[in-house]
Amino acid sequence: MIQHFIAKETFTHQIECFCPGNIHSTTLTINKMDILEVREQSFTFHNGWFVQAIINNHGCFYIALEDLDQYFYQGRLITTIDLELNLNYLQLQIDKALEKRDEELFLKSTKQLKESNALKMQIEHFINNEVGNYYSQ
Repeated sequence: MIQHFIAKETFTHQIECFCPGNIHSTTLTINKMDILEVREQSFTFHNGWFVQAIINNHGCFYIALEDLDQYFYQGRLITTIDLELNLNYLQLQIDKALEKRDEELFLKSTKQLKESNALKMQIEHFINNEVGNYYSQ
């Protein structure tokens, strides 16, 4: 099963090498709005669970499932479903701010709503293009 994540912020990830001595390890920068497509899982006896990941349809690497979970729980990566839930919550916060006439909450929530909408548009555009490319083959 393919799972899509979008980066909410720019961060770096240490790509691990499976060679003895980790001589090919490198650092990868994942930029805000990058789409991370997670594909197959594999298990290596000495290294544990890894998943194949592709960023913006360019280049593929393996990421430890533990690292992927960590980025998700830290809020660095978000799924489309969690993004939808966040948009609903932010809209509720805006409604509450308007009822209470709370300008600070209103400004904070609208800023977050704009950022979340931009993320949603980016990931939807990516997925729609991917589906279109699949069916045009």
